[in-house]
Amino acid sequence: MSIRVEHLTHIYNKGLTYETKALDDVSFEIEEGAFAGIIGHTGSGKSTLIQHFNGILKPESGRIWVGGTEITEKGIKMTEIRKRVGLVFQYPEYQLFEETVAKDIAFGPMKMGLSEEEIDKRVRDAMELVMLDYDVYAERSPFELSGGQKRRVAIAGVLAMKPSVLILDEPTAGLDPKAHHEILDMLEKLHELDGCTVILVSHNMEDMAEIADTIIVMDHGKVVLQGTPREVYGQRELLTDIGLEAPAAMQFTKILEEKGISLQESVMTMDETAEAILRLLRK
Repeated sequence: MSIRVEHLTHIYNKGLTYETKALDDVSFEIEEGAFAGIIGHTGSGKSTLIQHFNGILKPESGRIWVGGTEITEKGIKMTEIRKRVGLVFQYPEYQLFEETVAKDIAFGPMKMGLSEEEIDKRVRDAMELVMLDYDVYAERSPFELSGGQKRRVAIAGVLAMKPSVLILDEPTAGLDPKAHHEILDMLEKLHELDGCTVILVSHNMEDMAEIADTIIVMDHGKVVLQGTPREVYGQRELLTDIGLEAPAAMQFTKILEEKGISLQESVMTMDETAEAILRLLRK
């Protein structure tokens, strides 16, 4: 399912002395089945933007289409839209509340009025997608799990609703490096298996280089860049001007170039850098 945004503006505290324009005439499109990244410094409007995609926030002006449905149209019922657009907030594990993992994941499908058989199937399928063994974890308390496992449970609760669009706000925030990479690997495999549109909000440039196929860069409520990771990260001066650094691999290759060593190819990740260095050494 695609997302199309036209001239979206959102204002907090309108009419008050501390009125803030959080989104300023934002327009872009994310194609169906894409793995899109939204990056920007704190306060750039990333979280405000994604909360419009399932109606948590209403715009001051502008239009949003989810698939073929204009969700900003007057009278639109957001209940059905929210079944199709799953939103995982930062630190979603803080929203876990049931006594077992299975019950927590089943909460959303239960609210949809599904049969017990269908709910059980969705719980099992969602746990498989986030790589949690049903037989091992289903009857465990979610509060006994590690931080990374808790986050998987929270994401599974959204997946059990079978959304066509999955939006995640900083899904690796606060996790140790091992859990961080596990969550990213899980999201990449989920996207490959399920084929849903994934929108990932993050400030981590390395993560986006590894996983996204399109990137939207925000600054002070505006979209300043959109393109493939290679296209976006090629705009080093602009990224620096808005307070974002290129991925570590690109910074490393720049240091090499300053010392007279050219890899003679564009790299974005450390794996690509290592392979390029090996090719250079073999020449």
